[in-house]
Formats: sequence, structure tokens, C-alpha cells
Amino acid sequence: MKLILSILILTVNLLTIYAKLNHYQYCIIGSGPGGLQIAYYLQQAKRNYIIFERNNQSGSFFSLYPRHRRLLSINKIQTGSENYHFNLRHDWNSLLSHDDSLRMSRYSKDYYPHADDMVRYLNNFANRLQLNIQYNTNIIQISRGLHRGVVLFLLRDQNKTFHLCNVTIISTGLFKPNNYEDVVGIQYTEGYESVSVNSSDFIDKNVLILGQGMSRNSAFETAQAISHTAGLLHLHGRNRLRIATSTHYIGDIRAVNSRVIDSYQLKTLDGLVAFVNAVAEGDIRKFGFIKTEDGKIRIGRLMREGHKIIIDTGGIRTKYHHVIRCLGFLFDNSIFKKGARPKMRKSNLSRYPKISSSYESVTVPHMFFAGSLVHSLDYRHSGGCCIQGFRYAARALHYLLEWRYHRNPWPSISIKTTHLLNHVMTRINQASGLYQMFAILTDVILIGKINNYDK
Repeated sequence: MKLILSILILTVNLLTIYAKLNHYQYCIIGSGPGGLQIAYYLQQAKRNYIIFERNNQSGSFFSLYPRHRRLLSINKIQTGSENYHFNLRHDWNSLLSHDDSLRMSRYSKDYYPHADDMVRYLNNFANRLQLNIQYNTNIIQISRGLHRGVVLFLLRDQNKTFHLCNVTIISTGLFKPNNYEDVVGIQYTEGYESVSVNSSDFIDKNVLILGQGMSRNSAFETAQAISHTAGLLHLHGRNRLRIATSTHYIGDIRAVNSRVIDSYQLKTLDGLVAFVNAVAEGDIRKFGFIKTEDGKIRIGRLMREGHKIIIDTGGIRTKYHHVIRCLGFLFDNSIFKKGARPKMRKSNLSRYPKISSSYESVTVPHMFFAGSLVHSLDYRHSGGCCIQGFRYAARALHYLLEWRYHRNPWPSISIKTTHLLNHVMTRINQASGLYQMFAILTDVILIGKINNYDK
């Protein structure tokens, strides 16, 4: 009887709380470029949505990263064409909108823009389009529950304010530094997120940079910035080098950051090291770090001696003044309670949530993803890691949401068969979405009954 009474009291309390909550059809977590892009389309469709942003501005990731402030996304202004879609093939920074003034070329003339220009651009995009953003609101918990027979998301922020949502779109990106906190002696290293960007701090110092994998560009960016002042510069990685000019994948090492590779190949003091004595050929978890009496840092292979784990530095003679972690970023899934926690991918994609081709969590219905978090679908294939790709993924997500929840069909046009070839050739030569997201997005031609084709 007491149990039944407690349940009734709890139910009444929950109903009382729910009655006072703000209820939105769509809740977007994060106002980075991915969140802003999907918000733009929801606003155009006049949907009931809100963006929750934990900082006091949009695109706050770019206020810190990249640390040396030069983006790797190209901003080619002169293309010899005035065609909007063709030019977007070579504009890797602009979001999609009806406002032609909201183009990165209006904010920077640099081929690789300064990160501060990106912050300014994203906030102008949000303000000029009057997107519904609630700043300084850190969503610290996401759960699911029944409300009037419907399963809804319950979001709690840092002020213990609750928000109800039918659909949640996660666009927080990969922002949590991957610090490998369980590595022995990792406390002697410095993180990419906080290391000094003053190159004079590394004059005549021995520096070891960890990271040639998913974090390869942050590692080589850091190396590029200090190579002219450091005495000895080593980069450690467990994988072979992948250079974008060879692989054609924009997430691999870009030529603009390849100075260290050049100097290594020409036999200077810079080096790419793998510490091959270690198990797993360079897996950082098989190493440890010790600080010597003179304050320098040595790296060695972990070995077991009885019940103790020791660090064997045999064969690795170099002592380093600085060891810098550039080990990439992770998706922070600590805010999700049981029942609302998305399943993660495995192996080399373990930092990404596992999603379907419609950008929905495979384990949490009505939870979708936008921005860089959808790159698992096209990893190492096309451009979904960055704005030039995921802006089109966000548009596709909007079309999918419109059909699923509002029964509005995917946009299409009807053309005569006599015009079909010209139309297809124009799409091949000008379309940007298909160009950036090849093998992921496609045009579909349906044969009609009256000798017409529908695109």
C-alpha cells in the first residue's frame, strides 16, 4: 500500500513538473555550425525548436581551436564562375541560407581563414537570421519518460531547469580532449588544448608530440608552429602517415602542415618515431613516462616485473623537455541517462555515436545527430567531417524530419525527357552537395507515366 501511494505521489509530482515545463518539438544541443545549419531549416519551416548553447556565443569551439588559429578549410573566392552552387564546391566554410551576404568570403579574404573570422561569421549567421538560441545553458542531463502517453526527452540544465522535447538533435561535436588518463606518467605531458602557442617557449628544447592518427592535423599543426625554434622535434604515432595529397581524404595530413615531413625526409633533427620496441607498434597505452632528476621526461615500454609494472627505457635515449598530447577529441556522452544513452561505434570509430542512414541513434528513437558527429557514415570517404560536407547532411536531415513528422515530401522537380540530359549534366558540373558528399548523397530520377522524369 505504501509503495502504491509513493508511486502515485511521484506521478503527481512529475505531472506537476511537466505542466510547468517549456515544451519544444525540436531541441538542438549545441550552436556550432552543425546546430546552426539544422536550426536554419527548422526556422524556415516554422517549426517549434530551440538551440541550447552552454557558452555565451555560437561556434565557441573555434574560439580556442585550432590553437594556432589558422583553419584548414579553404576559402577560394575567385573561381571564374558566378554560379552559387559551383562556388560552394570551393567554399568550405559557409553555411547554407537564402542570404547571399552570409558567405565566408565576406568575412575573410584568406585562402585559409583565421579561426576568429569563423567565430564572427557563425555569430552573425545566428543573429541576422534570428535563430532561436538560448545561450549560457549547459544541458547536463538528458533522460526519457512518458508524458500523456508519449515518450519525450527531459533535458536538465545547470540551473536545474527542465525542458521537454519530442525530438532531440545532438550537435555538440567532438570537443572533449582525449587525454588517455590511464597511461602511466601522463601527468608529465601537456595537452594540445592548453599548451603554449608562443614558439619562443620551445627555443632549443627537445619536444615530443604524441599523435599521428585521428588527431594528425593538430599534431602537425603544433609541430609546424614550433619547428623553427625547437632544438629537437619528434612526432610519435602508431599508424603509417596518411597525407591528404595521396589519400584524397581531407582529414589526413594537409600539405600546409607538412613542414616537419619535409625536414624529416631531408635528414634534419626533426623525426617521425614509432618506438617499435613496444607491443602494438606504438600504441601509447603500451608506454609510460617518467621524469628524470634533471626535470626532463623519458618515454619507455611498460613491462611487468613480478607484481609491479615498470617502465623500460632501454634503447630510447632521448630526454624531452616537453611532451605534448595531440590525441584528438571525443564525444561526451556523460550527459545521457540510461534509456537515453546512444550506442557508440566500435574500433577506430568508437568516438562516434552509432547512427542509421537517417542520422538517428540506432538505440534511442527520435534522437538525431548533426554536424561532425555524423561523419561515421562517410568516414575516410567524403567531406562529412567538416562544414563543407555536413551542411548538406543537415539539410538532408531536415528533409527526413519533414517527411517523418509532418508528411512533407522530399523536394523534387518535374522536367520533360527532352531536358533531362541537360539537367543531369548541369548537376554533374555544378552541384556542390553531391560533389562534397559523394557516395553518401545522390540524385534520384524516377520515370513517370506521361513520358516525364521526376528528380
